[in-house]
Amino acid sequence: MPEQKITFVNGGPAKCGCKMEFSSGGGHYSDVLYVTPCNAHSGSTPFGPVEVKRDADGWWYHPNIPSFGEGEDPAPYTAWTKEQGLRLKGWHLSDDLDSHPYEDGACHCNGWEPESPGPEWFLMGICDSEDGPYVQWARREVAP
Repeated sequence: MPEQKITFVNGGPAKCGCKMEFSSGGGHYSDVLYVTPCNAHSGSTPFGPVEVKRDADGWWYHPNIPSFGEGEDPAPYTAWTKEQGLRLKGWHLSDDLDSHPYEDGACHCNGWEPESPGPEWFLMGICDSEDGPYVQWARREVAP
């Protein structure tokens, strides 16, 4: 692998997303730099598409999305998607179909096949919400 240089300017994160923290050691140690590598430099596979196998009722949730507890607060999920460098797009079943058995009390979204917004988008989930079945897609943000 060719040598790569990661550049940090004025203590800010690198363009790739790597983060650096400086410590003077508080007079007890030498200067210390802590580097938190981005997905590209960590050697781990970045979060991305997986095979989709919807359940018998048509629901599906990306298996690699971490648990954020039982609360309804979307802030931790939103922060995680930003940390992953993801852009999200979603809509409800009613935006795609004029009618569906769900509207008459059925507890499924079978027959709804939401289309990807584009080839670079992958499915995050098809889930039930207060406003009915909802689909969410993600794509990797393109660095400026």
